[in-house]
Amino acid sequence: MKTIVWFALSLSLVAGPALAGEGEAEEIAAARSFALAALPGQCDAETPAAGYDFTDTAISVSWKPSWGGEDERATLYRLFCMLGAYNVVHAYVLKPENGELSLVSFAQPSFDVDYAEGDQMYTELKVPPVVTGFLTAATLVNSDFDADTNTLSSSAKWRGLGDAWSAGSWELRDGQFVLTYYEIDPVYEANLDDPSDAQRDLSFRIYP
Repeated sequence: MKTIVWFALSLSLVAGPALAGEGEAEEIAAARSFALAALPGQCDAETPAAGYDFTDTAISVSWKPSWGGEDERATLYRLFCMLGAYNVVHAYVLKPENGELSLVSFAQPSFDVDYAEGDQMYTELKVPPVVTGFLTAATLVNSDFDADTNTLSSSAKWRGLGDAWSAGSWELRDGQFVLTYYEIDPVYEANLDDPSDAQRDLSFRIYP
C-alpha cells in the first residue's frame, strides 16, 4: 500500500525579538492584509479568541550578504493563518529595509511512504521513504524563529498523538529562507499495543 505524504510544516509560541516603535501596528496590519490577499481562502481573516497567544508579530532580522559588504536588514512578519486541533499555521511576509512586502515561500521535499502490504495501522514500512522532488509552501506549521541562528523551524504533527510527524528548518540567507534540514517519522507506533523502542525512535532525515 503506497501513500504519498507531504505536509506544510511547525509553532512554539515564542516569537523571537519583536520590533518596537510608532506605527508598528499599522505595519503589521499592512503585512496581514498583504498575506491574506496573496493567499485567498487559505488563511482565517480573524485570529482566535482570547486565551491563545496568536498575535501577529514583527521581527527585526539581518544577514551578512554572501558577496560581502554591510549587513542587510529587514522586517519579518509572522502572521496567524489558521488553527487546527493540534497544529497552528502561520504565513510569513518579509520587508527589506527600503523594500516592498513579499510573501515568504519555503522549499520542502515531496516524498512517498510505502507501507507494508496489508498494514492498515501504518506501523511497518516496505522500504524507507523516497524523495520524489521538491515543492514550495507558503505557510509553516508550529513554527518558530531563532534570532541567534537566523533560522525558522517547523514541526507538524500528522495527528494529535504526535507519533508521526515532519520537521524542517530554513536559514535566512541573502534575504531568502533556504531549506537546511527536513526529517519525517511516518510510523504510527501508537496504533500498536506495545511498540518497541526502535519503533518509537524511528525517523528519516530526508534532506539533506
